Amino acid sequence: MSWLAIGLVSLASGLLGALGMGAGTVLLVYLRVFAGVEQLTAQGINLLFFLPIAGLALAAHTKHRLVDWRSAALCIAAGLPAVLAGVWLGRALGGELLSKGFALLLLIIGIRELLQK
Repeated sequence: MSWLAIGLVSLASGLLGALGMGAGTVLLVYLRVFAGVEQLTAQGINLLFFLPIAGLALAAHTKHRLVDWRSAALCIAAGLPAVLAGVWLGRALGGELLSKGFALLLLIIGIRELLQK
């Protein structure tokens, strides 16, 4: 892995993350396709990367009163049990199947975006 490439991908991911546009996708694609990192490891790196970026973006959005805390609390309460199930499922499925599922999801999203008006 080139430190320059990692730095550039991290900058792009940080910018997209601050905009709320799925920075994890950029980072995961780079780690999997170009850096050769295993899917589950890439997901772990992505989660660690996301924490400080999410904190800064949340502070900025809160400052501009762009956070609906009641809705956020409901989403968090519903999402936490799903995280545990997702971690268990991810380990059970394995990295190869997760990688193919992620690729399929990207393909579906890409086709949908191309076909939308």
